[in-house]
Amino acid sequence: MADYLAHRHALSGIVLMVDSRHGFTPLDQQLLEFIAPRVARGEVKLLVLLTKADKLNRTESQRAITDAQKVLADLATDDTDISIVLFSALSRAGLAD
Repeated sequence: MADYLAHRHALSGIVLMVDSRHGFTPLDQQLLEFIAPRVARGEVKLLVLLTKADKLNRTESQRAITDAQKVLADLATDDTDISIVLFSALSRAGLAD
């Protein structure tokens, strides 16, 4: 998979699913470091789905988004296309996005 993410020219985007209750795991962080150069150059779009949003109240939801923004801030450049969406399969929250 590493080869695919690093070198696949047809790859236009990556969806990273993160449990909104727990935030970015060390494995998520490792993946972000690996794809950071391509995301920073604007070669690949990044969509972070904060899953299980139905299990959070409003304060926790806002905290999950804020925490994700802090983690992703280092990747942000003028060329990046990074999106964060609260998502729940049960309540269908974030599905339209």
